[in-house]
Formats: sequence, structure tokens, C-alpha cells
Amino acid sequence: MAGLLLTRILIDGSILTALVSTAAVLMLHLNPRIALSDYPEDVKAAVPPRTKQEFRQGLALSIPMLIVGVTIPLYSAWLVRLQAGVLTYGMAFAIFFGEYFLASMFDLIVLDLGMFFTWTPKFLVLPGTEGMSGYKDWRPHLKAQLTMGNAILIVASALLALIPTFLY
Repeated sequence: MAGLLLTRILIDGSILTALVSTAAVLMLHLNPRIALSDYPEDVKAAVPPRTKQEFRQGLALSIPMLIVGVTIPLYSAWLVRLQAGVLTYGMAFAIFFGEYFLASMFDLIVLDLGMFFTWTPKFLVLPGTEGMSGYKDWRPHLKAQLTMGNAILIVASALLALIPTFLY
């Protein structure tokens, strides 16, 4: 049973990670200000707040990512139910948390620490904020991801795991 869960988490979690990460990078490439709330404090202070249009763009791009983020773990849970013949709440929680944790750690290590803080491509740098120290300070994001970010993963996984537990 553990092997089946781990297989689903790794395969489907990798698909989830690839889809959400690709969408996030494309969104940042199109208009990095959509993600202004995720930028370092000194950068946020140096630029005007997001416009209503930027907020709407972020919402329009977030809704499909949210749908993908719920659908893929639900599909994983359904496959486990088919293959194992049973799906407990604990199994459903493990699937949701495992897939979300995989995506979260990819986001932290590859996108945030690798791309944003180490490489910092020009398309991520907001006009007028070139050279600001916040672009190279990885500690606030690491702290947020490993504290509040993981708490959100646990709560979201606990709530969403109820769906397949009662549906399947």
C-alpha cells in the first residue's frame, strides 16, 4: 500500500509540479507585477501597488492553477482507490500533502532559490528596482515557505482529503 501511495505521489505530484511551475513562470514572464505580493519588501515599497487589471489578471491565471491543483490529487486518490480497493482518509491526506509538498519544495528550491535569488533573470526584475538587495535575500522566503507555507499545506490537505474519502 505504501508503495502504491508513494508511486502516485511521485508521478502525479511531478505532473502537478510541472504544470503549476510552468504556468507560474509563464505568468511571471508575461507580467511579473501579477505576483507583486511575493516580491521582497524593499521591491514592493519601491513600486506602485498592483492595478485592478493586474489583480484581475492574477485571479484569471490563478483559477486554472487552482483547478489543476485540486484535480490532480483527486485523480491520484481515485487511482489508488481503483488499484488498492480502498481509500482511507489517511491515504487521501498523504496523497494531497505529498503532492503539494513536492510542488512546494520544487517552488522553493528551483524557482525561488535557483531562479529568483541566484539567477534573477531580467524579466523578473521590476522596472526601477534593479540592484535592490531584496532580490538576493533568500531568508524571508525560506522562513515563510517552511512555516506558514507548510501549515497551509497541512490544512488544505486535511480539508481536501475529505472529498475523495466520502466520494470514492
